[in-house]
Amino acid sequence: MENKTEKKQKQSESKRPGNIYDTFVKNVFGRVLVFVDFLLNYADSEFVNKIDLEKISPAPTHYINLKGNEHILDLVFFCPLKNQIDAKVIIIFEHAGSTFGDMPIRLLCYATSIWWTELKENKTVLSVIYFIVVRTGTQPYRRPYPQVADWLAKDESGHPIGFIPDVNYYVVDLPKYDGDHLYGGPELRAAIGILKNMTEGNEDEFAKALLPIMEIADEQQQIMITKEILEFVAKVFNAHHKRLDVEAVHKALTPIFNERTKTMSTTIFDEIRTEAGQNMVLAALRKKFRDIPRHLEPAIRNISDPIALESLISDVIESKTLNEFENALR
Repeated sequence: MENKTEKKQKQSESKRPGNIYDTFVKNVFGRVLVFVDFLLNYADSEFVNKIDLEKISPAPTHYINLKGNEHILDLVFFCPLKNQIDAKVIIIFEHAGSTFGDMPIRLLCYATSIWWTELKENKTVLSVIYFIVVRTGTQPYRRPYPQVADWLAKDESGHPIGFIPDVNYYVVDLPKYDGDHLYGGPELRAAIGILKNMTEGNEDEFAKALLPIMEIADEQQQIMITKEILEFVAKVFNAHHKRLDVEAVHKALTPIFNERTKTMSTTIFDEIRTEAGQNMVLAALRKKFRDIPRHLEPAIRNISDPIALESLISDVIESKTLNEFENALR
């Protein structure tokens, strides 16, 4: 029988991959041009035709509800309705894993928090709220999407008792899409392709998902997107106790960078490995000492030598106090 510490550790480990996916989704879809591309190719066309995509902009993701509790949303965008200057649409974008869990309850809480905030600002016309959920998983979702009513008490005939404060939301179920025939521009297709690849258990076949990057004309943008995706891939590999090696990176980048592949793969791989090492040192410090001085993080971020970073892990383990670790860092 496992003790409380072991149980807590397993729960923490089970949440870690989800955080990796959530962070990647927020980073990619948080870019307005990518999000607009996504709306045009995957969202409900009837809704998209009603909004002015040329005026879409990021919105705050933190809202306070009636009781003063804070709700933190994945991504939020403001967008006006066409031909209605005073009407504002708030698009709330959420990422869900293989199951939806309490998604409709959360969405309803988000809506009421936003409307409560607007009421406190003395607004007489509240924002239109549109929910869009991107679901990743190994298989398509074949059951009816969850609703608030599912959580309510039922009468003898199976119908919910009382009023039903339900919420509608649009779902893009990525497992339903063919990975070889995705829609949108190259950055969007690469991001969705790698999401499908990583969540459907095809981690070792990630190279194909990178191919749309070949279509990007700007070299700096190519490098930025490639690095971002490979960092995500490396973290997923690590979460599944696998290692992304330089040969695999080199093979994946060959169609994209051709004669520059060797230089690019080595550079990108080294950067990923360096950042991973820095993160490991910082994580070890926080786990052992909880709060660490602010000056320590930039000092560790300035270290790029993998051997030195590995040595610092040992220093964290052996140090009894933060002062001892800082002396070793010097």
